[in-house]
Amino acid sequence: MEDVRIGVVGLGRLGYVHAHNIARTIERATLTAVCDIDEELGKKTAGELGCKFHKEMEKLVEDSDVDAVCVVTPTAKHVEPVTAVVQSSKPLFCEKPLASTLEDSVKLADLIKKSGIPCQIGFMRRYDPPCARAKDLITAGAIGLPTYFCGFSRDPLPPPPWALNPATGGGLFIDMLIHDFDLARFLMGDDVVEVFADETNIVVDSQGIDRFADNVTVNMHFRNGALGHSHASVHAGYGYDMRTEVYGSEGNLSLGGLSKTDLTLSTKERGIARPFTYQTEGRIPHFMYRFAEAYQKEMEAFVHCLLDGRAPEVNEDDALAAYRVSLAATESAGTGKPVGIEYGEEKD
Repeated sequence: MEDVRIGVVGLGRLGYVHAHNIARTIERATLTAVCDIDEELGKKTAGELGCKFHKEMEKLVEDSDVDAVCVVTPTAKHVEPVTAVVQSSKPLFCEKPLASTLEDSVKLADLIKKSGIPCQIGFMRRYDPPCARAKDLITAGAIGLPTYFCGFSRDPLPPPPWALNPATGGGLFIDMLIHDFDLARFLMGDDVVEVFADETNIVVDSQGIDRFADNVTVNMHFRNGALGHSHASVHAGYGYDMRTEVYGSEGNLSLGGLSKTDLTLSTKERGIARPFTYQTEGRIPHFMYRFAEAYQKEMEAFVHCLLDGRAPEVNEDDALAAYRVSLAATESAGTGKPVGIEYGEEKD
C-alpha cells in the first residue's frame, strides 16, 4: 500500500497538533486536506501545511485524495463527522470521547463495529514511552498482581470554556479524567465497576457555568477487587503535573511528574527555578510538549495498522468503556453517592 493520505476535521488546539504531525513527522502518511468551520483558520492552516482546505466536512470525507479521516472537532460535534466517515467506509481516527452523550456514543460504536472500518481512539497516553514500558513490565510480572492505581492530572491553566462545561465538553470527569480511566483499564488490565467521586470550585472563575469544577477526585473499585484513585485540577501554576502509580503485590511503578521538562527558567533573582512542563499557549498547547512523543506514536500506530491490515489496539469499545466510567463519576459527584457501572456489548 502507498502512503496513507489523511484528512483532518477540526483545527482547534489538538486538531492542529494532529494535522502538523501528519504533515511533518509521521512517515508513510500525507496530509491531503483539512476542514474547519472557521474558513480563515482553515485556509491559513492549509497554506502552512501544504494541503487542501474544505469548509464543508462532507467534501473532505468524499475527497478521493483522502484515504482516512481524523476527527478532532469539539466532543458535542462528533456525531455528524463520525457518521459520515463510517458511511464512507474510510478508516477513522477519532479523538476521545466518541460523543457527548451515552446514547450517541453507543450508537456510534455500534455503527463503527457493524461497518468493519478500522477505528482508533485518541487515548494517546497509552503510547507515551514510559506508559508503554510500564505496561510491558506489568505484563511481565515485574510488580506482581496490580492492586492499586493512582493518577494525577493537573493542568497549569484551564482549557477552553466549552471543555469545562458539563453540557458541552463534559467537565473534568469527561474532558480530562477519561484519559486516566482509560489508562487505569490499560495498566490494571481490568474494568472499573464502581466509583465514588467529588467535585469543587474554589480557585478558577466559573464564568456562570453550572457545575463548573476546578478540582475533582474519584475513588475506583475494579472488578477483581483492586482499588484506584484519580485527581484532576486546572490551576497547577507550578507546571503540567501528570503522574501515575501502579502498586502491585511485589512492587510499584511511578510514571511522569515534573522531571520531564521542556523549559527551565534561570534568572539572577531566582537561580535555576523549578522546571516547567508547559510553555506559553499558542498554536501548540502545553500538553503537546509533555506528550509530543505520545501524539506522534499514536498516529504512527494508526498509519501502520492501515498499512499492515491490522485492527487498531485502542478502539470504539475502549472509548465506550472509559466514557461509562466518566459518566458514573459525574453522577456520583452530583449525588454524593457511589455509582456502579454496567457495561454493554463492548464487554461481551
